[in-house]
Amino acid sequence: MSAAPAILLVEDDDSLRLVLTRELQRAGFTAHSLRDGSGVLAALGRHDPDAVVLDLNLPGTPGMEILAQVVAADPTLPVVVCTGHGSVAVAVQAMQRGAFDFLQKPVELDTLEQTVRRAVAHGRLLRENLRLRAAAAHAAVDALRVAASSPPAQRLERQVQRVAASDESVLVQGESGVGKELVARRLHAGSRRHDRPFVVVHCGAIPRQLVESELFGHLKGAFTGADHKRQGLFEAADGGTLFLDEVGELPLEVQPALLRAVQFGEIRPVGSDAARRVDVRIVAATHRDLRAKVADESFREDLFYRLAVLELHVPPLRERPEDVIPLAEAFLAREATRAGRPLAFDDGAREALRRHEWPGNVRELENAIVRLGVLADGPIVAARDVVECALGRRAPSPAATLPTLELAELERRAIAQALQRSGGDKTQAARTLGIAVRTLYNKLAAGGDGDKPTD
Repeated sequence: MSAAPAILLVEDDDSLRLVLTRELQRAGFTAHSLRDGSGVLAALGRHDPDAVVLDLNLPGTPGMEILAQVVAADPTLPVVVCTGHGSVAVAVQAMQRGAFDFLQKPVELDTLEQTVRRAVAHGRLLRENLRLRAAAAHAAVDALRVAASSPPAQRLERQVQRVAASDESVLVQGESGVGKELVARRLHAGSRRHDRPFVVVHCGAIPRQLVESELFGHLKGAFTGADHKRQGLFEAADGGTLFLDEVGELPLEVQPALLRAVQFGEIRPVGSDAARRVDVRIVAATHRDLRAKVADESFREDLFYRLAVLELHVPPLRERPEDVIPLAEAFLAREATRAGRPLAFDDGAREALRRHEWPGNVRELENAIVRLGVLADGPIVAARDVVECALGRRAPSPAATLPTLELAELERRAIAQALQRSGGDKTQAARTLGIAVRTLYNKLAAGGDGDKPTD
C-alpha cells in the first residue's frame, strides 16, 4: 500500500492553519504545517512533500519570495498559493512565477481537496517524466558505450571511469560531433553527483550581453528587461554537474567571474552586491585549441588551468573506423523502436557506411541513421538506401562506377585521393591504401612525384 501524499501547509493564521491541517488529514493526506516561511526549505528536506499550500500574505519573508525559493529548490514540486479577495492579480503573478494554482480565501474545503489532489498528481507526473527521460538518456549513453569497441574508444572509456570518480574539473576536447556531451553525461552518471542535476550550457549560443545573467542569474531591475528575479544555471546545477559546452566561445569579459565561480564556488547575480555559494562540478568541452587561444590572449590562462585539471580527448571517427558499424547498428536499433518496425543493414549497406569518411563524426552518423529510419522503404536497409537516404547522394549506375578501366590511371587516382585525405601525410596515405610507405614512395617516384630515393 502506497504512503499517503505529504502536504506542506504554510499559513500564519493559527485558526485557519488548524482547520486546513485537519481537513487535509481527513482527506487522506499527511499534513505538515508552518506559521511562516522561515523554515520552508528545511521542511522540504525533512518531509519531502508532494505539494505545498502557501499563503502569500506571511509575516517576515513575503510569500512570493518563498514561492521563488521552493520553485528554485524543486521545479517539480507543485505550489498552490492562497490569497485574499482583491488579490487575484497577485495570484496570477504567482502562477507566472511557477505556482501550480491559486485559491481564494476563505478556502472552500472541497475545492482545497480537489486542487491539492490535482497538484499531487501533476507533480508525480513531472517527476516520472524526468525519471523516464533520465533513464532513456542513460540507456542511450550506455548503448553507445557498448557499441564503441575500438581500442581508442575502449581507452577513452577506461579514462572516463577513472575521471568520473574524481570531483575535479574536466576539460573534454575533440572535433565537432565526436560525442563530447555523451562523455560529459558518462562522467556525471559515474560520479557521486549522479542523482543531482546535470545542466548543459551552450556557451556559443548565448548572446554576449546575456552570458553573465544566464550563468549567475540576475535581480529584478538589474538591467533593461529584467522584470523579475532569475536563477542562474550555476544555481540550477547546485549539488550536480554543470556542462559548459564550447567553453572556448565565452567572451573574455565574462571569464573572470567564471574563474571565481570555478575556483571558489562563489557566484554573484547581476545587480547583486552579495555573493552566493554553490557546489558544482564543472565539465567543459571545446573543439578549439584552448592553448592557442591562451597564447593569443583570447582565453584566460588561469581559467584554462582551472578547467583543465583533468583532460580527456575524444578521438574522431576516422581514427576508430571499427566503431562505425556497431554505432550505426545501435542507432538503427533505436530508430526501429521509434518507428515500430524491424530495420537491419545488409552487407552492402555496411560497406557503404564503412567507405564514407564521416567528417561530421558521430553526430553525422547518427543523423544519417535517423534519416534511414524515416525514409528506408523496407525492413532491410541496402547500399542504395544508405547512399540516397542517409548520405544524400544519387546511387551511381554500374557504368559510372569507375572513371576508367586503365589500371595505372586508377592507381594514380587512388594515390592522389589518399594523399588529399591525409593532408599530404604519406604515412597516413599508405595506411589508407593498405600498402607500405616505401611502396608508396616508389610509386610516386615512378610517376615523377617522389621526394625520397628508393632502395
